[in-house]
Amino acid sequence: MRFFSYLFFLLIVPQVQFAQTQELYLPFPENLKSEVIDENSAEAPTNKETEKGTKEAEAKQNSQVNAETNPNLGMDPSTVDSSKTSGDVSKTTKKVSAKKKKKEAIDPTLASYKKGKSYLTRDQKKNAEEEFASSYKNEGEKANASKLENTNLFGLDGKEKESTGLVDSLEDPDLKTKSQFELARSLDRMGKPESEEKAYKEYLKLINDFPKHPTLTPRAHFAVAVLLIRRKEYRPSIHHLVSILKEYKDADEFIPAHYYLGKVYEGIWEERDLERSKKYYQMYNAAAEGKTLAPGYDFRKETKNRLKLLGGDT
Repeated sequence: MRFFSYLFFLLIVPQVQFAQTQELYLPFPENLKSEVIDENSAEAPTNKETEKGTKEAEAKQNSQVNAETNPNLGMDPSTVDSSKTSGDVSKTTKKVSAKKKKKEAIDPTLASYKKGKSYLTRDQKKNAEEEFASSYKNEGEKANASKLENTNLFGLDGKEKESTGLVDSLEDPDLKTKSQFELARSLDRMGKPESEEKAYKEYLKLINDFPKHPTLTPRAHFAVAVLLIRRKEYRPSIHHLVSILKEYKDADEFIPAHYYLGKVYEGIWEERDLERSKKYYQMYNAAAEGKTLAPGYDFRKETKNRLKLLGGDT
């Protein structure tokens, strides 16, 4: 009996070992891929489930933060003790309140013109426009100043008809010229080709149709010249710059007009003249020597560099 048991053991055990060793071989790649996918689908959450879990975690975290910064969140307003909550406001809430206070802190007793100016300092253009418009009917001389302000604001908003209407409604010649200049300048500052063309026409209107103004007429000539140089329309720009040299020798634009004439004749066009360009740069330096020029009109460093490149005396 023992002999038969031993013989049975010798015949069966090797087959069992062989069956175990078969399990050590890796499956084929396609089987491995399917097994990995099955394993992931069984044990790992799907993308939607992960996203859902992330959102739930974020919502839970936000609710905890809100609960810490505002302990009364979610409570019945009638049960909240306002005397206690006032001392529990977070620093963040205080900063937000401070910003709102800064925007809204306009003295209601101020006249409309002053309120409009206050809104402008806070960069609240729409409110400023409304206050200036309210000033037209009620504030006498201040109404004219309000119209001047809104001429500029309407121009920046592309409201040309409104701006032109305000200019036409002014009776004071000096203020009317100022409003016309503000209209042209606001259109020029928009930086768009269509608004630039409109600015050009409004500048020309001031130059040709309005009485000559000792400061604004040369400024209009100068603005038109610079606008034309940007568009590489050099010949008509020369006309406006020379008009300043001939007619407005006391204007702030007299000296910088020489610099721009130097730039024009240095430009690439059929009448380019480098010798004339050097001459105007030298005239600019001579006229500017020892003087304090208006902001934006000091080109001494630029003319020095240009003359070095052109081979002229600095």
